[in-house]
Amino acid sequence: MKSSLGLFVLASLFFISCGQKQKEVAKVETEKSVPLVAIKTTEEITIDQQTYTSELVVDGIDIPWGMTWLPDGSMLVTERSGTLYHVKNGEKTAIKNVPEVFARNQGGLLDVTLHPKYEQNGWVYITYSIVDKNEKGSHTALIRAKLEDNALVSIEKLYQGSPNVKTAHHFGSRIVFDAAGYVYFTIGDRGKRDENPQDITKDGGKVYRLHDDGRIPEDNPFVGEKDAKTAIFSYGHRNPQGMAVNPRTGQIWVHEHGPRGGDEINPVTKAVNYGWPVITYGINYSGTTITDEKARDGMQQPLYYWVPSIAPSGMAFVTSDIYPELKGHLVVGSLKFQYLELVVLTENDKVAKREKLLDGIGRVRSVRQGPDGHIYVGVDGKGVYKMVKNSGEKQVVKTTKETETKAENTEEIEQVVTTFTKVSDVSKKEIEASFKRGKTVYTNVCAQCHMGNGEGVAKAFPPLAKSDWLTDKVVESIRSIKYGLKGEITVNGVKYRGIMSPLGLNVKQIADVMNYTSNSWGNTTENFYTPKKMSEVKKK
Repeated sequence: MKSSLGLFVLASLFFISCGQKQKEVAKVETEKSVPLVAIKTTEEITIDQQTYTSELVVDGIDIPWGMTWLPDGSMLVTERSGTLYHVKNGEKTAIKNVPEVFARNQGGLLDVTLHPKYEQNGWVYITYSIVDKNEKGSHTALIRAKLEDNALVSIEKLYQGSPNVKTAHHFGSRIVFDAAGYVYFTIGDRGKRDENPQDITKDGGKVYRLHDDGRIPEDNPFVGEKDAKTAIFSYGHRNPQGMAVNPRTGQIWVHEHGPRGGDEINPVTKAVNYGWPVITYGINYSGTTITDEKARDGMQQPLYYWVPSIAPSGMAFVTSDIYPELKGHLVVGSLKFQYLELVVLTENDKVAKREKLLDGIGRVRSVRQGPDGHIYVGVDGKGVYKMVKNSGEKQVVKTTKETETKAENTEEIEQVVTTFTKVSDVSKKEIEASFKRGKTVYTNVCAQCHMGNGEGVAKAFPPLAKSDWLTDKVVESIRSIKYGLKGEITVNGVKYRGIMSPLGLNVKQIADVMNYTSNSWGNTTENFYTPKKMSEVKKK
């Protein structure tokens, strides 16, 4: 009873504080806009589009987060682990002098774009996760630099989120310029949903607007507000990983990588609160409730939301005559279902239906329309592809030897003989404490891919429920959590191919999450995993 009462009081304080923050910013004059009525996605996609197929542009890039084009038609592509590639004629060259990035879990080298007047000024804009050595934790930063002899020079930091956060997820981030020359970028809530998105004195869960040199525009909505982060343009966002300019209206659109259910499309309006986490159509990855509220006065409804979630990443409006039937509509990458989604829009920019493009291509991380008019998609574990007309014949994507190398197959990991502590030798209190901590780690870090019930996602994320990966391949399981994995694995007789970045967990967290998952959802083990044993499992 006391526990329930305590939770009620905490929840009440949270919503009261959000209401107070609303009162604090209510005096800001917002741009006039028609209130949106949220429209839910159809349960099943309308059409599986077979008109288009993919053509490989460059391979060997594990997580191609962002891409842009230089005036000569060559590309810059970010690899989340920290490499910026210059790609020309299918060959890639690593750019030198890229800032050190915090490449853990969802952090790393993120988006890249050029200044609209690049040919006159040479500025390249980049977002990345940064570790400030004077403060524990990390955040998202925006820099600009020039490119000379395949190296970044004249690097200027335009913005760095603060205060730092010790989590390693929800960094955002995308960058776009509007027609007036302002630069917009996003920072996710940094895993601090109850602290950052609704607080304009803290970075995270926001869309930002700056002059191209990093100065704060005088008409930004919170200029003059006490302690406010004056770069903020809008707030109440979760983790915007797609951003594009609507060519008809010039308005910035973002999509939110939501919780379980509740991925959203949001046209961005100055000073508007998009509600996260006070209102949402989603639930926790574990299946528990985030909030009972789906609407509240002073908080904007999404233009559209997906249930089930597609795990969106990357977004572009199609303006090219190469795709006449797609022109004027929106394309969005799906990490979860591994396709490019066509979001068909009406003349007044409402969502009419969905169509599936490039089905099965892989985890689509980034989407851009190139200067040649083609749509390009970055795919985890593969590289960058161009969408082209399907000739009618079944096409097999050819990759170079680099991406087909069997040495990358995580099932060929050397065997390590390790003797683990037995459950029978550990106290019940210690076991229960480890399980409890492990459940928290799983919910915060793993459940967004493998689901709260451990069932995973067909063709994308292997199940952990009744999983032989956990019971028969213990060392491989531990190694994948510590160091990530890349290539093909087999779980319960089904092959999965892709990439998982290191999760950034310490050995105690790894031991706890192994104990929890190895004894949940039908899994059982006689082992009890300890930090000492986790430290003994080395990278191959």
